[in-house]
Amino acid sequence: MKHSASLRALKVRRLSTALAGAFGTFAACHFGVAPAQTADDTALPAITVSAQEIGVLKAPSTAGGRLNLTPLDTPASVTAISGDTIRERGYQTLLDAETRAPGITSVPFSGNGNNSLSARGFYGPNSISQLYDGLQLYNAGGVVTFPFDPWNVERVEFLNGPASVLYGTGFIGGAVNVVPKKPDLHQQSNEIQLSAGSFGTYRQAFDSTGPISDTLAYRLNVSHSSSEGWMERGHNDSLAISGALLWKATPDLTLTLSNDYGDIRPGSYEGTPIVNGGIVPGTRYKNYNVDDAEVRFTENRTYLRARYQASDKVVLNNDIYLIKHERRYKETYTFTYNPSTGNVARSNYRDIVGYQTQYGDHGYATIDSEVFGGKNQLVVGFDLNRSLYDRNDNTNTAGNFPGSSTVNALNFNPGVFSQGTTASMRALYRVTVDQAGLFLQDRHQLSERWAVTGGLRGDNYQTKRDDFLTLTSADGNQNAVSWNTGVVFQPIADTSLYAQYATASDPVTSLASISAAQMKYGVSRGKQVEVGIKQALWGDRLEWTLAAYRIIKNNLLTPNINNTALSDTVGQQSSRGIEGSLTLNLNSAWRIEANASILQAQFDDFVATVGGKATSLAGYRPQFVPRRTGNLFVLWKLAPEWEARTGAHYVSDRYSDNTNQSRLPAYTVLDAGLAWKVSPKLKFDFRVDNIADKVYAASTYAGTATQWILGQPRTFTAAMNYAF
Repeated sequence: MKHSASLRALKVRRLSTALAGAFGTFAACHFGVAPAQTADDTALPAITVSAQEIGVLKAPSTAGGRLNLTPLDTPASVTAISGDTIRERGYQTLLDAETRAPGITSVPFSGNGNNSLSARGFYGPNSISQLYDGLQLYNAGGVVTFPFDPWNVERVEFLNGPASVLYGTGFIGGAVNVVPKKPDLHQQSNEIQLSAGSFGTYRQAFDSTGPISDTLAYRLNVSHSSSEGWMERGHNDSLAISGALLWKATPDLTLTLSNDYGDIRPGSYEGTPIVNGGIVPGTRYKNYNVDDAEVRFTENRTYLRARYQASDKVVLNNDIYLIKHERRYKETYTFTYNPSTGNVARSNYRDIVGYQTQYGDHGYATIDSEVFGGKNQLVVGFDLNRSLYDRNDNTNTAGNFPGSSTVNALNFNPGVFSQGTTASMRALYRVTVDQAGLFLQDRHQLSERWAVTGGLRGDNYQTKRDDFLTLTSADGNQNAVSWNTGVVFQPIADTSLYAQYATASDPVTSLASISAAQMKYGVSRGKQVEVGIKQALWGDRLEWTLAAYRIIKNNLLTPNINNTALSDTVGQQSSRGIEGSLTLNLNSAWRIEANASILQAQFDDFVATVGGKATSLAGYRPQFVPRRTGNLFVLWKLAPEWEARTGAHYVSDRYSDNTNQSRLPAYTVLDAGLAWKVSPKLKFDFRVDNIADKVYAASTYAGTATQWILGQPRTFTAAMNYAF
């Protein structure tokens, strides 16, 4: 029996190697990417399997749809990171955790809520949408600020590639869904966290859940962070409160009432001026914003969720929700260094208040059945939304922010906002969006080894803009239809080969703040072809995935090169690439995780005005898109109560403009940590971020060639967690 099992294991390894090699050749031929190198299986380290554990590839999730499939059964690139993993690694924000997923990078600046992502050659919340518990906020002006704190997170799910069939427009590059912790009807638990770190950073958090009665349970999460910031005048503060009540009204009906509140004051740092491809010497810790700058984001989400088990094979789900948010900016955010004088010119004095209210109903039914002798899973649902956005700001008649001032780069009085401009804020417009959508998703098990999936969705968007300055109104009507189909083949146990074709649609801009001129455009349409392999080996101690894709998107808008307040039309943009991931557990003492992406993104049809001349930008790379990304994480259990960890995060160069003149250099950031589990209830953790104290550009404003928004320098954090 031992000889037979060993022989089967050897055959599995050889088949895996052959499949990976064949896949790499396919990718090289059809996607123009060098094939991945595979190691000889004899070089793999010995694996000791002590206990049967379920792997990530076998854990059901909603990342790829509402059928609750495992990644092995899903014909798409899906990833999930548990909230426990995020917190154990010491990530202080959700953005830190999200950028450790394959192919995901961030472009944080306060103008987008410090929360914008790039994936598969596309950037921004109109192409990579973020959801909270499956609900999407119709971002106004590309600003997404919630959720931001990982304390109340159960897991974060990623779907790379088109997700319009699931959620509607705005998902051609992918979708990120943050699932919060839920009330526990069976067990009481409580936990607190206290931490302190560099630059006067402190954090307090509390989590409590448990039953109130046999049919009623609660959950309460509160977290607060404050810091003086690593730069001058960098004070920032955030508060997150989440509460939920679960009522099991009958054995078949469960109701959950939830409310989530966030209040973020991210600080006033808007970047450091650059010269000759680097920051001006001596300015790393300077803050060039005015002294009375104010940036604040508040959001409140309330929803009532119902789940009804109509029968063994039919489940009904429905969400009724209300979202309110407010965005406040009063600051200057553009800085230009003059080498001949040593001064910094400050411009774009913006004074903005935006209010948004969104409410709606989201419902669907899951139906299990037998069709033609095979298992069939069907989801049918609808979405109804209304969004109201009121914009107030101090822009001039050309749509630009007025005001300017000049300070010395090294020694200056920051001054106050009123010294830069006297332009006053006034009510500009209200945009109303009414959306209605229908969708379905189906999976059919053809045989033990073969399964097919498909989905179809149709959306209608009615937009209305009331201009308070001109006293005029404009109306828009956009329709979007998306569909996908995929097949999964499992030649052996725990190995899946898949192929998928998907279509998607993106709005040309944020629908919640669309202009009258932009209403004339329909949605941008795209399509993707993807093939991949996923495999779990050695009792799930080794898991790996590999995917190759090509995406083409037509008729989109991009910021004008000379004036980002305006837009240019792009005929076609495309990307192609490979993403891979690997997780390896060695002897219960070592855990290694790695992922990487290689992609080529470009404009295929784009004529822009550059230097007063019509210029083709075909072949140029879109803004904020890196060609390479990579992440490495290593965990070492020194002893039953001690864990050491280290990680590396790599992002290749990017451009902040579509002419590829303003380059953000590549960077690698290293971090490390040490955890001491004193008892099952008490744990201490020490973390060092940016060990090498790397000076790097995390992002900048779109089209800006004069400044970088720097990543934080080396920081130290000590934390204590106590459960009771």
